[in-house]
Amino acid sequence: MGRETALGMALKSAVETMSKKKQTEMIAEYIYGKYDVFKRFKPLSVGIENDLIQALGQFSPELIKRVLANHCRRPKYIKSVARGGKRFNLDNRFQGEVSEEERLHALEQPGIREAIEKQDARRAEAQAKKQAQADAESAEQ
Repeated sequence: MGRETALGMALKSAVETMSKKKQTEMIAEYIYGKYDVFKRFKPLSVGIENDLIQALGQFSPELIKRVLANHCRRPKYIKSVARGGKRFNLDNRFQGEVSEEERLHALEQPGIREAIEKQDARRAEAQAKKQAQADAESAEQ
């Protein structure tokens, strides 16, 4: 039996009877539930594909790659890369940085620059509102 548990083998067998689409959805749900770095759409470390394949031996490498590709095409993920900064591994630990070239490439994707500008404007507005409220409260005292 090696490293695979009976439960792992049963899961693998059950998964293989599903359509590729259903398998991909199930694997994605599992990954988003298990790894905070995916749930929070942080920039992923280079080579994380191999880490995922190794960590999720019960799933097909082909389907893990498909889930990863789908994740990396999501606007929320592209925005996080466009903002630049640190990359993270499966343990949510810093592992590399987004290069300037990668950041600029992400910014070139349709709608990303505008989405970031809108998000920044909303954040600034919320911060200004919060500051005005704090100022009003301190003036009352």
